[in-house]
Amino acid sequence: MVAISGLTIFVIGLNIHLQLHNPYWPALLILLSGIVASSRLEMNAHTSREILIGLFVGIMPQLLFLYLWL
Repeated sequence: MVAISGLTIFVIGLNIHLQLHNPYWPALLILLSGIVASSRLEMNAHTSREILIGLFVGIMPQLLFLYLWL
């Protein structure tokens, strides 16, 4: 979750920075993050709390980077 959520926020920020009007990559990555999260829950590899922690750990550095970059 850390990797896919970090990549998702990075691609969204890159679309904002480069002023690309391409909704397909962010939408695909958001869908893939949901697939990754549900597969980790289905395999009983993580709890929902661990999934949320991984999501926030992946998002927070990217948001701080976007704040400094944009």
